[in-house]
Amino acid sequence: MLMINFIERIKSYSKRKDAADMAIRAWKSAHEEVYADFCKRMDAVAKGDVSVLMDMYLMMQKCTPPEALMMYDWLSNLANGKDIQNITNQQWAGQYTETIAQCITNKRLWIGVSIKMGTIELLTSPKSGLLMVHSETPIEIWNRLPQELRSYLIGQLDMFMKNSKGCYLLSKLERKMVYQFLTYISQIVFLSHAVFIGVFMANLYDRVMEKKEDLAYCMYYFVVFDHGLSRMAKLLNRLLNSEEVDHGDMLLVKLCVTLLVNGSIEMGTETKADWEDTIEGCTTEIWKEVMFALRKVKGRRGNRKVIQSLDDILLDDKERIKQGILLFLEENTEDISLAYLLKSLVKSGKIKASTRYMTFHRTIEQFSQRHYGHDIPQKRYGEIKELTLNSPQRGSSYTKAKRIIDRWTDYFANNG
Repeated sequence: MLMINFIERIKSYSKRKDAADMAIRAWKSAHEEVYADFCKRMDAVAKGDVSVLMDMYLMMQKCTPPEALMMYDWLSNLANGKDIQNITNQQWAGQYTETIAQCITNKRLWIGVSIKMGTIELLTSPKSGLLMVHSETPIEIWNRLPQELRSYLIGQLDMFMKNSKGCYLLSKLERKMVYQFLTYISQIVFLSHAVFIGVFMANLYDRVMEKKEDLAYCMYYFVVFDHGLSRMAKLLNRLLNSEEVDHGDMLLVKLCVTLLVNGSIEMGTETKADWEDTIEGCTTEIWKEVMFALRKVKGRRGNRKVIQSLDDILLDDKERIKQGILLFLEENTEDISLAYLLKSLVKSGKIKASTRYMTFHRTIEQFSQRHYGHDIPQKRYGEIKELTLNSPQRGSSYTKAKRIIDRWTDYFANNG
């Protein structure tokens, strides 16, 4: 089994995400033209140019483990009525086939997926720290589908179960068995995708961090920092306005919009207020779907952590300022010095006064590739933030702070 070793190096998920967010922001600052071209290609989708979507699909396909590709072939053969005996003998999900089969046949069993290690466990009850999935009966799955989706599927399936005169070829019970068989197949697909997540994520990480593919960086920044999911909803709205859409297309659009809303709220990339602003001027169908999804989803409470790169918060000549910051860090190695560095940059007009200390702290750690304690410098910055530092106060700490801040304020004012 492929191990996701990079996650082992940073145990905390929040720290992993912060590190990734910072790295992506730094990449974007250095590749503005690449990202601008990506955004143009995304906008072009509304005009029928889906080349960027095809590139995304091909990259995801390359990340898909061989067992998943084998499963897709198995399902394709099944759908096309190829040699059923041959299909039956296939290990359609590779090494995970037996695990999935046990989970489907024994409803009390759970599949536990370790995203950190990429391993799969078969368990009798949920276990913390793992992605847990389990099987339901075909009837349970069918009954949990939205009524509109069930009606559409029944309508589409019924067309294949009627003769030229419109008479059913199967009894009501037999038709119901067909519906349940399809939900059974969907259960296989769902459980199979769950066990493939670990390897898929490891392969995707390799493309981002090892091969440094521009497309992967663009997709990450677009979704996480550039309101990509709500922009995709607007793109769907433009498609509805410009093309003839049948019932099946409309149902697919609605499902996509619901997934976009739920995903963005869960990741914290959009708020409910953001979505309410997004649907201003959208079609009635999009508006209703977003509002219905917002009614059901729980918003994330608390202050949103601000993740930015140093280039995002610096003003004026950023490269010269960064050279000065490196000189400062070489000369001042104590954690508390970061409070004086931020004060100097604010006084010299190189960073906005509204910048939060912890936002600055994280950018310096990413830029310098060094860990600094934050408690002491954060408290110190709170103490000196509003001080003029030219009052007749005494004490070696005050004197040292004033000397450092005055010197580096002059430096940044004259070298940035």
